[in-house]
Amino acid sequence: MDTPFKPQIDLNDVGPEVRAYIYQTITEFEPFMTPETVVSVIAKEPKDKSILNKTMYRIGISLKEDGTKLEEEGVHEDLCEAIRIAKEKMLKTLNEIQDSVVSSSDRQNQIQGAINGGSNIH
Repeated sequence: MDTPFKPQIDLNDVGPEVRAYIYQTITEFEPFMTPETVVSVIAKEPKDKSILNKTMYRIGISLKEDGTKLEEEGVHEDLCEAIRIAKEKMLKTLNEIQDSVVSSSDRQNQIQGAINGGSNIH
């Protein structure tokens, strides 16, 4: 399938520091994932090839499961910062979804159970 976005960089070809940062970023989504969730970190061609003659990285992070897909993007001149921006947007979206799904009484019960029983809240 041909898309208007072509990879700007090969994320498989980045240094060990960037690769470790990507893996660390992915672990932050674990509370929202199931074993069937597929996570992708994708380098895309920036919509504007340069801003003030600076190279800009456009990174997309997507979570897919059962035909549902969430995707957020980050754009920055620093690769790790572009990844961080996309991660923060994704975490915000996931938290908003979780907040809308979990009722306040369920949340209160979780908090009360954690206080009384010392169990973990997920």
